Amino acid sequence: MKRALFTGLVLALLLTLIGPALTVSAAPVQRSCRKIHIVKRGQTLSGIAWRYGVSLRALRRANNIKNVNIIYPRQRICIPGAKRPRPKPPVSSPTGYYPPPPQPGDPADTCGVPVVLGFGRIYTRYPQVAAGLGCPTAPEEGFAANDQRFRRGYVVQNTDAAEIYVLFDAGTLWEKQPDTWAEGDPVDNPALRPPRGWYQPTHGIGKMWRNVDNYSQRLGWARSPQHEVVATRQPFEHGMMIWTASQGIFVLYENGSWQHYN
Repeated sequence: MKRALFTGLVLALLLTLIGPALTVSAAPVQRSCRKIHIVKRGQTLSGIAWRYGVSLRALRRANNIKNVNIIYPRQRICIPGAKRPRPKPPVSSPTGYYPPPPQPGDPADTCGVPVVLGFGRIYTRYPQVAAGLGCPTAPEEGFAANDQRFRRGYVVQNTDAAEIYVLFDAGTLWEKQPDTWAEGDPVDNPALRPPRGWYQPTHGIGKMWRNVDNYSQRLGWARSPQHEVVATRQPFEHGMMIWTASQGIFVLYENGSWQHYN
């Protein structure tokens, strides 16, 4: 009787020692482990499941655990599921942004035809120019021109359009006259003799100067002979801008006034 009791106690002791080893060495059913957790003393399977955000059932099946209440220190626990990708850092929007204020004189939103280069510089920089001219009605274009300085004014002859633009110094007024000179017309008036160092205008400018009432007195004698000059113009709703290589930019308003910009 004593021998049988002793044998039973030995068998029970062996089962107690072998049981943890069998549990620890049991191979997990699921091979795809997001992480391997090493059990520490005092941890429970439910606590480990909560820590990694998996269900207790999934954790039990992944590790072939029979009793969820029995785990051992240093036991390797497979945390099931694919590895989570690292979250991308959020893209932070710059703070304190505000839209730029509208630029005075910028016609981009209101005018269909652009004002560019030198004309655009004046048109954008000086709001009074944009307000006085309105929107352009056609793009800037070059024209064949002659110009001539007078004692009291400046004249530009547009031979393409057969027009002459007369800018008087007095009162900064301007007028447009037709260019009516043609081959066979007198080039000048031989009876007129200007003072030394001054000139009588010729051809189309001279014909206008001699025939339009009071122009010869308002302009005076020419300071130099007329010259061919590179020139451009752009028409606007309420006037036009012209540029000559010799004098720069002129803004001609429909009310008869003009302004000069270098």
